Amino acid sequence: MVYTIIISLIILLVLMAIMISAVQQYRQKQNLERRQRYAKFRAILDQVEDLINITGYFPVGRSVYALLNSRAKDLLVNMNEVMPSDALKDRIHEYENRIQGLDVNDTSVISDDFELPHNDKQIIAMINALKRLRSALRSEHAKGRVDTQVYNIEDQRLQKLQLKISVETLIKRGENAYNSSMLGSARQYYEKALRTIDEHTYSDEYTEQRHQQIEASLEQITNELRVTNKNDARKRKSDELEELFQPKKKW
Repeated sequence: MVYTIIISLIILLVLMAIMISAVQQYRQKQNLERRQRYAKFRAILDQVEDLINITGYFPVGRSVYALLNSRAKDLLVNMNEVMPSDALKDRIHEYENRIQGLDVNDTSVISDDFELPHNDKQIIAMINALKRLRSALRSEHAKGRVDTQVYNIEDQRLQKLQLKISVETLIKRGENAYNSSMLGSARQYYEKALRTIDEHTYSDEYTEQRHQQIEASLEQITNELRVTNKNDARKRKSDELEELFQPKKKW
């Protein structure tokens, strides 16, 4: 009888140990999943807040700014549900106050101020930022958070801005090459700028003006190259004649 009780207690202890271990493993798994979800929300929030800061450098619509702030607030709410904290609640409150004065359907431009960067690194960063903004806008539209008309207006505005940066950069490089008497390189930059404009289906005052300007620059370069080639050919012929009539050396 005593042995039976002892064996039963041992079995009970083993079962309790197994249950405790299972509960601990379950809690550890939950904590790990919670931390992973929190980290995921945090990573997305960092990207969204980065885009919010970027909007200050572009002439984007107020609807984009409102959309990004609303998205940031939702991510903070998700983070607070996973791992609540007073700091997160304060940030949620800050975004709620900011969103109150914004309208997601207001497509008017925040600011028309825009300056093209002066170096290639900044230009590449700006183009990538515009691509990220368009991607975020497209994602929110797919989720039904953006009206289709608003999406079309804002996406076209960002697309035109992206085109303008690319074209202006190529024109600037073409001008620098031309001023350095690198006519061949200048022509390549201008031709690439022209192709960039032609690849877009829409046309407006900006694209028409730049198209005419680039064609005029290409025509000027073509004429100058033609004159240069004629002068080079004339010089080569003169050098050949001079060499032909030079006294022959005696050996």
